[in-house]
Parts: sequence; structure tokens; C-alpha cells
Amino acid sequence: MKSAMPKVTKTTRTRTPGRYNIYLDDEFAFAVDEKVLIKYNLFPDTAFTPEEIEDIKAAEFEQKAYQTALKYATGQMRTKMQVIMKLKEKGFPNQVIGQVITRLEQANVLDDRLYAEMYVQSAVRSGKLGPKGVAQKLKQMGVDHFLIEDALVQYPAEDQADVIDQQVEKLMAKYHNQSHFMAQRKTTQKLMQLGFEQRVIKRALTQYLSDHPVDQDDELEKLGNEADKVAARYQQYDGWDFKNKVKVALYRKGYDLNRVDQWLKENPK
Repeated sequence: MKSAMPKVTKTTRTRTPGRYNIYLDDEFAFAVDEKVLIKYNLFPDTAFTPEEIEDIKAAEFEQKAYQTALKYATGQMRTKMQVIMKLKEKGFPNQVIGQVITRLEQANVLDDRLYAEMYVQSAVRSGKLGPKGVAQKLKQMGVDHFLIEDALVQYPAEDQADVIDQQVEKLMAKYHNQSHFMAQRKTTQKLMQLGFEQRVIKRALTQYLSDHPVDQDDELEKLGNEADKVAARYQQYDGWDFKNKVKVALYRKGYDLNRVDQWLKENPK
């Protein structure tokens, strides 16, 4: 005959380390994490009220959420918002998520301040993002605005200058086949997209141009090659229409109009 209060009659290990099957009155009731097992003394001959059993199940549910978050947050550093979103994806309710986040913060598993500082240090080492780019990435990951500002103290203008020179050289080489003007423009746009400050970009480009003067012969050769392609594209036009379309197309590609006029004179249709 069953007791008025369900009693634990058997506790067995599951195949998953750290988890146990709990039997109440000789019937399987539920499985719990080891922490829940110990906290509620889920061993034979311990009896529980129905309300206490509901508390145990709630504690097990929270522990499941905690273990899910812990695994996600210790594989690599995560922000609080990233962990919250992961738990939401797994279907855990907000109240449980809040409890889990508190536990993770108390255990120093989650620390958005440290995350921001390490992210900035990594960005400085890699040279792939400027301060504004770093700030944008951290914002997307849910880091507080003030924590971002504090972390960016570690990314002063002199550090930008150290990394941006390499970026300028790589980008100018990447756009070498385009007009020099367009290469500069695209390099500037790309560096601004990466979050570098405009004044630092300008200084780096000025230094690059000082060290790498424009090869006028090379620029004329590129103009000629591009003009041949444009002229072929508009060969169905004549006179002013042809010249205007060629000039507009080459101007958009960053070539000097005087040089374009000269090419048109030397290459009449």
C-alpha cells in the first residue's frame, strides 16, 4: 500500500554521467541532475509532498537550462545576450533564463566587461577592425554601451595607425587594376566599413601615396584598356552621343576627364 506521501524507493544512475533515475513508491517518476539529487536528498526512504515534488521538477528544469547554457558559454566566451538567445532558441521561459543568467554571472562564467576587453585586444592584434567596427560588433552581441566605451580605451589612435598601414597596402594592391582615384576611394570606403576613423585613414593614405607615387605610364595604360572596353560597349553610338557615354563611363571609374578627352582625340571612331 502506498504511503500518503510519495517516498523514494530507488535511485539509479542513468547512462548519462551525473544523472539519476528517481523511483517513487517503486515506480519511475523522473530523472534529475546530480546537483538536484543532492540538494533535495533524493535517496531511498525520503518522502515528499506533492508540492515538494513540483519544486524538484522545477529545479531540475532550471538545472537543465543551466547545463545547456554552461556548455554553450564555456566552449568559447559568450556575452549575456548570446546565452539568452541560445536559451530562448531551446524554448526555456524568461523566468528560468533569468535565474540561469544570474547563476552564470555569480560563477563568473558570464562577464560582458571582460568579454568586451578581450574582443578589443583581439581586434587590435588582428588589425581587421577599427574602433567603430569593434563597437558595432559588440553592440550586435548585446554588450552595454558603457562597457563598450570603457573597453575601447584599449584601442587608441596610435594602435589604429599601426594596423591600418598594412590594411591600406593590401587594399591598394587589391584595387591596383582600377584607376588610382578609384583605388583610393574603395580603400577608404572599405576601411570606414571596418570601423577605422576617417582622420586615421586619411593619414595612412597620405603616407602610402608619399611612399608609392602614382605611376603615370601605368595609369595611362589602365585608362587605355578600360576605354577600349567602354568604346566597344557603345560602338552603336556616333558623334557626341558616343563621346559623352564614354566620358561618363570612364569618369565614374575615376579617370581624369582631360586624359579621357585626349584618348578620344587619339582614338577617333
